[in-house]
Amino acid sequence: MKTFFRIPALIAVIMALTPVFLTTSCDDDTATIGSAIMPSRDGVSSSISTYKITSKTVLSDSVLANTSDSYLGCVIDPETRAKTTSNLLAQFNVLSNSSFPNYDRLFFNEDGSIIVDSCAIRIYYTSYYGDSLNTMKVKVQELDTAKVISEDDKIYSNLDASEYFTEGIGETASVSYTAHDLSREDENIDYSTYSRSIIVPLSVDYGRWLMERYYENADYYRNSYMFIHHVCPGFYFENTGGVGSMIDASSAVLDVYFRYKAYTDEGTDTIINGMQRLAATEEVLQQTIIDQEIPESMLDEDNDFTYIKSPAGLFTELTLPVDSVVAGDHYNDTINVASITISRYNNSTQNAYNLDPPSYILMVRKDKAYQFFEDNELSNSYDSYITSYSSTYSAYSFSDISRLLTVLKNERDEGAGVVAGEDEESRKAKYAVWEAENPNWNKVYLIPVDADYSTGTTTTYLLGVKNLMGMSSVKLQGGPSGNISMTVVYSRFANN
Repeated sequence: MKTFFRIPALIAVIMALTPVFLTTSCDDDTATIGSAIMPSRDGVSSSISTYKITSKTVLSDSVLANTSDSYLGCVIDPETRAKTTSNLLAQFNVLSNSSFPNYDRLFFNEDGSIIVDSCAIRIYYTSYYGDSLNTMKVKVQELDTAKVISEDDKIYSNLDASEYFTEGIGETASVSYTAHDLSREDENIDYSTYSRSIIVPLSVDYGRWLMERYYENADYYRNSYMFIHHVCPGFYFENTGGVGSMIDASSAVLDVYFRYKAYTDEGTDTIINGMQRLAATEEVLQQTIIDQEIPESMLDEDNDFTYIKSPAGLFTELTLPVDSVVAGDHYNDTINVASITISRYNNSTQNAYNLDPPSYILMVRKDKAYQFFEDNELSNSYDSYITSYSSTYSAYSFSDISRLLTVLKNERDEGAGVVAGEDEESRKAKYAVWEAENPNWNKVYLIPVDADYSTGTTTTYLLGVKNLMGMSSVKLQGGPSGNISMTVVYSRFANN
């Protein structure tokens, strides 16, 4: 249905639109409706039309994992039965000019080797998903200095970790654990100050080797680059057993414990318990590797719904009805506002471990989806938009994608060779040829993302957008029947 009215009446009509369009969208990068509407003047009329959008679920084989968020474990979504396994690859950071005590102050075995008391990796985590009492198992495998990952590589979540270690070479160890620390009584754990960690004991021989490399050449510990290339290039942390728990690993540290001699003020010998700590931090690589098992039913294109799932799981693809939006009399109209709201379906099962919907989703052109993250872009209200989930309306809303629709119209006209004054029949013939060569021209992805904002005194700034690597899932209205609506507001000069 199409309605025409004069500009002064336009404001009243827009104010009567569903509140979701105006109040629940957190699309901070879109233009406001008020600024998008032309000022009232004689000879200008406007109209509102509604169009149907088709959608489908698409499987993402991988996403760029340029984030410090790291996850370890294996879980099954109780709603969809999708299985997600997260493994972790991490390098260790060396503080500038790290050092051990003077060699002559150490303690030695009878064979002259350095005495090392213990060596271990600790995986610290701030939170977890799933049952904290499920028994999980992790294996750690030292990487190979001959296969160091380049810091310039664009690393995706489907990375084959075996490319960076050699079987039978390097330190390995395994340990079973639970996300809840069963070694302490609950009343003795203050989670506001208690640091949860998984301890993976390594051999004292490995700890001794780490120390010997320092005394062989102290430059190996001069900075992280030297350490990674000459001592330890990192470890691969692989979930090798258990289902039902996923930890959010904030950091991993490699600790070497030893003893050395020191002197008191009185000149008496004393024994000091020493420790050297190396940490996996943002200064070096932390990489989550994702393996997904997605039920085929979730990808059925006949479904009247779609999914968005993270990490590295499912996107929703929208086909924007640009052809209808600019058809007929609307070809020369100005698109002032184009708004979309996509509702969420509630979970069909009630379970304590149901996944939450992603807090933010990115709308980006399909052919630009991977470039967006590789170029570290921000949403620009031109061919990419961010919005947040509204728990009030159980929906995601994009308040205005009018610029994108105009871009798509102009791109198709230019590519197809359409010139001013052509009739619609001639345009359609040219469009058919061009669209056959550019099948994705009007398609966009909805991708779960982690959006980093900085809040000033009066303005909120978007600082960064990265693929969401945490657990999330949402079922949205959609499908081939076009049960998603887009409302478009036009304006037209009287002589058009």
